[in-house]
Amino acid sequence: MVGALLAFAAVILIGLFLGKMIVTTPGQMPLLLLVATVMFVVTFLKADVALIFLIIAMLLSPEVSIGSVPKREIVIRIEDILIIVMGMAWCARSAVRKGMEVFPRTPLNLWIAIYCACFLVATSQGIIAGQVNPTKASFYVLKYLEYFIIFFIVSSATYRKEHYRMYLVAFFLTFMVVNVFAASQIGHVDRVSAPFEGTKGEPNTLGGYQVLMMCVAAGLFCHLRSWRLRLLMAGIIFFTFWPFMHTLSRASYVASAPAFLALIVYNRSRRRGTLIMAACVLVLLGAFFLPDSVKDRVMYTFNARPQADITPVKFLGYQLDPSASARWWDWWSAVDYWREQPFFGYGLTAKAFLDSQYVNNLVETGAAGFLAFAMVIWMLHRSVARIYRTADDDVVRGLALGFLAGNVGILVHALTANTFILIRVMEPYWFMAAMILAWPRIAEGLEAVNEPPEPALAGRRRNIDMLLRDSGGGPGKGGTDAT
Repeated sequence: MVGALLAFAAVILIGLFLGKMIVTTPGQMPLLLLVATVMFVVTFLKADVALIFLIIAMLLSPEVSIGSVPKREIVIRIEDILIIVMGMAWCARSAVRKGMEVFPRTPLNLWIAIYCACFLVATSQGIIAGQVNPTKASFYVLKYLEYFIIFFIVSSATYRKEHYRMYLVAFFLTFMVVNVFAASQIGHVDRVSAPFEGTKGEPNTLGGYQVLMMCVAAGLFCHLRSWRLRLLMAGIIFFTFWPFMHTLSRASYVASAPAFLALIVYNRSRRRGTLIMAACVLVLLGAFFLPDSVKDRVMYTFNARPQADITPVKFLGYQLDPSASARWWDWWSAVDYWREQPFFGYGLTAKAFLDSQYVNNLVETGAAGFLAFAMVIWMLHRSVARIYRTADDDVVRGLALGFLAGNVGILVHALTANTFILIRVMEPYWFMAAMILAWPRIAEGLEAVNEPPEPALAGRRRNIDMLLRDSGGGPGKGGTDAT
């Protein structure tokens, strides 16, 4: 009765507070506060439901302006708010439920901590030296931390086999909405992109996301037993291929080839040959039906005329276009810049973003941060590969295979893009990584540490166990198994 009264009083107070905010606060802040409050409550009570909302928001949430800094408006996405609020709710939940793990044990924990320490030290050093804008850097630090918040929340909240199916259904429904939206843009824009990407769009981001999701669909195709689900996965891949081509993202085109090879190399299913045949069909279709815009985009890399202010670069005997040549010289300039501060670098956002995740990491976080980042990715890839070899669940094996291939594609994509800070790619990436790394705990039959029995119920179970033990019953002694 007391708990109900307290809950009622809390709802009244929150309602009054929100009402005052709506009346007195301009802009969209009241809406954000309302969404944050709802997500806090949902995460606290039903974390798996909150995670489904997050999956949808990853690709389908709009941008919201919350203020400005000199010469720039501060814009965030709804899922940024959701992730921070979910992290706070998860900590509150752990405080109420004894024995719950906020940071589940995974092979990545140590290297994630080291990597976070590296970019925090580098950025703090850059702020002190006056090389980094504190406000701008703070938002990027939060972005980096958000991905790991997702990872740990999902690792802890995934404790039943049913969660894999729930989350994957949400992922593919969202993926198809994005693909339909992208396909609807064909013929109306030069390069298609995902929803809510602003006026210019971000086709390279969409391409990286499509590579990851197509790999996951292919992995599930190889291991699912239901022919209907396999047919669904194949249909998703073939449908995605058309808007994927119209992203005109050369980084994504290049990334898709090693991702497919990884599907073949890691594959332990009987459908490896089917994958090869499907690839041959796609290549043949591409040879006859590839749009002229795609052909021109690819050939432009080697046929573009050089510009007077950019020294052309030759690769495998071919002269690269001015954009690729300029990127090459920017990389070498950045490496020279890094040599002046090689260990911790200059801090996040200290230098204008370079079109390469690896060069950018080296300059911003130094050799220490670069090696820590490399170890995080290596430990993740190795752990997923081990789970793929040992798991006995078809869904988990398919997800693990697809993620392995997608990870290879993402690593190649990151050669010419800042892929590991792209929200639309990294949020699904770390979410799926956490789902896979949660499997060993489920496979061992351990009770979910984030859903312990209520105190009263736990006490009753202990009394039953003691009664069975005193009477000589219980499992293994001829008695009745009370569980």
